[in-house]
Amino acid sequence: MIFYFLISIVFIAELIITFALILNLIKLDKAFIKYNDLVDSVKPSIKELLITVRKISEQLVEFAPMIVENIKSALTNIFMGQVKNALGALIFWLVKKEVEKQGAKYLS
Repeated sequence: MIFYFLISIVFIAELIITFALILNLIKLDKAFIKYNDLVDSVKPSIKELLITVRKISEQLVEFAPMIVENIKSALTNIFMGQVKNALGALIFWLVKKEVEKQGAKYLS
């Protein structure tokens, strides 16, 4: 008798778990249907967007050499400006040192 009672409790628990799983699967199915409808409604827009992106990327490929050349020239100008400033500072330092030596000779 107790054995049948325990088996019935286990069977009822399995039924509860089965119903919970079925309810969750139904909710998941509704969510998939909802997102599938969303994707179906957005497909034409995505297609147009991708065509536009492709055209933009083709134009960027055409402009890439010009952009690279502009960046190279800008970096070259910055580097040359830094070299000029460093050389100017070095010449100023050498001239200042020489002037200080000459000034010290005249004062003594």
